[in-house]
Amino acid sequence: MKKNTYQKSHLVRELGFNVGVSQKKARLMLDALQQIVYREACNEGFTLPGLCRFDVIRRNARKVRNPQTGERILIAEHDSLRVRVLKKARNAVTPLPENLMTVLPATPAPEILEDYSKAVSFCCKKCKQEIEAPLSAAGLLAECPACGESIMVPSLSEPGTLHGPALPAPAAAPAAAGPAAAASPEAPSAAAPSPLEHKQKGQTIRIDLAALGFENAGTPAPQKPLPKKRMLSFFCKNCRQEIEAPSDMAGTASECPACGVSFEVPFFSEPGTLHGSDLEHKTSDPQSLKDHKSRTIRIEVPDEA
Repeated sequence: MKKNTYQKSHLVRELGFNVGVSQKKARLMLDALQQIVYREACNEGFTLPGLCRFDVIRRNARKVRNPQTGERILIAEHDSLRVRVLKKARNAVTPLPENLMTVLPATPAPEILEDYSKAVSFCCKKCKQEIEAPLSAAGLLAECPACGESIMVPSLSEPGTLHGPALPAPAAAPAAAGPAAAASPEAPSAAAPSPLEHKQKGQTIRIDLAALGFENAGTPAPQKPLPKKRMLSFFCKNCRQEIEAPSDMAGTASECPACGVSFEVPFFSEPGTLHGSDLEHKTSDPQSLKDHKSRTIRIEVPDEA
């Protein structure tokens, strides 16, 4: 921080030099601007372009404590001047870091065609259910249609499944069994379907493409809406009024809408407020949220008029 304060004489000298007028004329212009601001602020407010906004607001009656005597006194209802910094001035003086809010590029959704002419088949590791999926879904994370377990669609079919290579044939029965064993009625017929063929035809489940966000073939999933702006909530140090402000105002100075005392917007919500950490387990209670919102006053960063 500079040791020497930038005074009014420095401002007059620099204004006159930049505009090309004498310091006397620059001082007269500065005084005229001051009178215009005072006059218009009393009317319907005045915006000093690129700097701040002046408004006259009505303050409610409130009780305060005298810091010297500790006595409680009552301040009657009155008008007060409010000054709010514009976004343009705030961003010029304290710009946001580039890595604070990074806009990620939109990732195109993979194109999955519901074409089972080129498909893979595999078994769930948990319930052993045989699953069929299109080859274009290989490498994606999905859920087992039978047990809901997370599965990864492989690029090659597993042996012994519908589209996989056949399992090796079991070893032949010993010859000592003789012709009686071959003529036994319990032996399976050569023309009867094997258990593997029966499972492949009747027990293979196709993967649910809708669960992956691909209800229509070749149509990407709709983009998710942008997240809402994060809000902060805290108490005024003077009158204990609960205040709500957007996170963009964190670290900036403002005034309490109830008592007019200046404060600095914190970076995190205070416990016991609308967005406080101790209310995370109460978000499902609509009555609790309604009570907090009814007693919370919101402040906003003024836009440049």
